[in-house]
Amino acid sequence: MVYDSWMTAKKFKIATCAACAAACAFLAGASPAQQDSAKPVFTDGEIRIILSHGPWPAPAQADPSNRVSGKPDAIELGTRLFFDQRLSGSGTLSCSTCHVPERNWTDNLTRGVGMSEVDRNTPTLANLLASRWYGWSGASDSLWSQSLRPILDPRELAATPRHVAQLVRDDEQLSCRYRKAFGAPPSATDDEAVFVDVGKALAAFQETLLSGRTPFDRFRDALAKAGEPPPGTYSEPAQRGLKIFIGKGGCTNCHSGPNFTGGEFFQHWPFPVCSARAT
Repeated sequence: MVYDSWMTAKKFKIATCAACAAACAFLAGASPAQQDSAKPVFTDGEIRIILSHGPWPAPAQADPSNRVSGKPDAIELGTRLFFDQRLSGSGTLSCSTCHVPERNWTDNLTRGVGMSEVDRNTPTLANLLASRWYGWSGASDSLWSQSLRPILDPRELAATPRHVAQLVRDDEQLSCRYRKAFGAPPSATDDEAVFVDVGKALAAFQETLLSGRTPFDRFRDALAKAGEPPPGTYSEPAQRGLKIFIGKGGCTNCHSGPNFTGGEFFQHWPFPVCSARAT
């Protein structure tokens, strides 16, 4: 795909390194100079926690609710639909209007803007594969159903199932790729069926949007293989921050697993726990 080179070159960084390194000195009650002189040592229990944050990328898992999840033909169709402005009711907006590849699949705005301004900011699409909930409110439990919501929202793409289905039927390239992805041409009468399949193709594309590996991943993998990372794999300040992250900071209570998120909701915060990889 045209964005493969971008995804390879673009390395997303985990925010924990700088933040936790600074928090280390604060929480431990030591001066920065004292902290710099102490080489971090990880216990067997801490190493087990570190290893639980990988490997990255995590093994691919097809969405059982999406029959074209992971299939190349569906990914190709979803890619074309994602960047196609004709998907919107006005013909002027696409999914990529708000989910901009060069901006980590978001738009850097305080609130997203489609046909009009929406209530919240645009979340990144990186690392969504195998999540439990989708959308800021967790309104969807599958990526394909979440992909349909902004198409219908009058503030976003403001389209209808019939508009989307007719686009796929009438466009020779889209219709051909639909047939290759789903094994049959788009239904001539069932708008809803074609519309749902469009969501599933969009989801198949979005599942491919994974962030790159980081120094933490190399450090974690070295621990998994040899127990002692080679010099220079991961800086000592980062290791001290990591020790706080998995220890007294309690960060792993929420930011767990290879994607650094448990994906759950908490009463004191109305949004799901974000992924430290994608933010």
